[in-house]
Order: sequence, then structure tokens, then C-alpha cells
Amino acid sequence: MEDLGKRIRSHRLKHALTLQQLSAKANLSVSFLSEIERGLAEPSMASLRKIRRALDISLLTFREESETAKPNYGNFRILGEEIQNQRKYITDAKVVRSQQRKKLSYPGQPWFYELLTPDLNRQLEVLYFKGEPGFDAGHESFVDPKGEKFMYVFSGSLTFNVAGEEFHLNTGDSLSYPADAPVSWKIEGDQVCEGILVITPPGF
Repeated sequence: MEDLGKRIRSHRLKHALTLQQLSAKANLSVSFLSEIERGLAEPSMASLRKIRRALDISLLTFREESETAKPNYGNFRILGEEIQNQRKYITDAKVVRSQQRKKLSYPGQPWFYELLTPDLNRQLEVLYFKGEPGFDAGHESFVDPKGEKFMYVFSGSLTFNVAGEEFHLNTGDSLSYPADAPVSWKIEGDQVCEGILVITPPGF
């Protein structure tokens, strides 16, 4: 958590923001942000996304690790690049090896993503996700910039709430929804839930 806090502080200072200014932009208290930066508090998934939007960076920039490092999904382990302002359609073919995926997980949360596309410098982002039985993303909804999202569940089941409307997704089901709609979700039953999330434009 201390490393995550240091990286958030580094990005804040890079943007010449005080804690008070970041607090206003992220709608999080100054004391909470200060505790995060000092490694004394664990931000929720929703809080991390608020910080990401306030700093206008990708969540995948908060922590780096070598491509050959063994991923640790018990901590916020991530690797990646900042989202560029100008994205162009790709002009070449690239393979992402299974052991070299950019990884994202949240502190103390049994849920993680792996980036299946090579980076965020393109028009499309594809993520593999996996969550343990009983996982609940919480009551605070996630909201991303305008765009489109598509989810396909290939094992397990979950309840997905989009702007107050609940969808019960089982193995083989898919869901398309606006990227800027407030969402929350929880895994149902006693099976691990796995699937694919497609986002355009990239939202992480």
C-alpha cells in the first residue's frame, strides 16, 4: 500500500495539485487521500477510479512490475502506460503472451483484471476478469467517461447493476451497456466468475 500511495502522490505532484485540489476533483476527503498517500488506508475500487479520473491517468500506471515477475493478486499490482490524448487505429499485429499480460487488482479484493490488448494506445481495450465467490464491488457505483462496454461471462454468475437496473448473468451470457452509466456488481453462488470485458474508448 505504501508504494501505491507514493505513486499517487507522485502523479498528484506531477499535475501540480495540492491535496485539497485533488480532494475537490476526486470528491474524496483530504484526510482520506493523505492516508492513502502515506500507506495508512486502502482505497476501494470506486475510490481508485475517482483518483484515476481526477489525475487523468490510467489505473495501469499506479504500479509497475517486470513482465517476467510473478503476479501478486493480493495487492494492487499493475503495469502499464498512460492513456495518450490522441489514439489512432492500429497498423500492425501484436501478440500478448499469457505470461506477459499487464495486470490489475485491488487491495484486499478477490477480483482482478488482465489486459489482453497490448496497451491503451488504441481504440479498443479488452480485459480478462476473474473474481472469487462472494465478491461484492460495493454499493458505490462506478462511472466512466462516455463510450461503450461489452461483457461476456464464460464461467460462474453475477448480478450486474446498470443505472439502477439489475441483470443476472450466467455462464454464456453477455451484456452491452453505456460506459458512462453507473454500475456495480456482485458474484452469485459458489463458483469463480470469469469473463471478458471490452471497452471503447479505453477506460482504464
